[in-house]
Amino acid sequence: MHPANGSLILKEESWPAEARWILTEFLMSDEGAQRGNVTPRFIIAQNQKIVLTATGNGGWKDTIWPRIQEMTGTRT
Repeated sequence: MHPANGSLILKEESWPAEARWILTEFLMSDEGAQRGNVTPRFIIAQNQKIVLTATGNGGWKDTIWPRIQEMTGTRT
């Protein structure tokens, strides 16, 4: 998914049908309710649950990427 702007990230039609549950779960969270349209937004979801969400390049580098490495056993 790659919406053109922050307002489109919150529109259900911007999400593939099989991933819309992520939007619903995200919007029910405190982060989603308070900062839902902040972009870039990164979300890790697994087993029908949101595991982690972060924003910005720092969020990717400092939070999301290390968690992906941890989850996949690829941390060096």
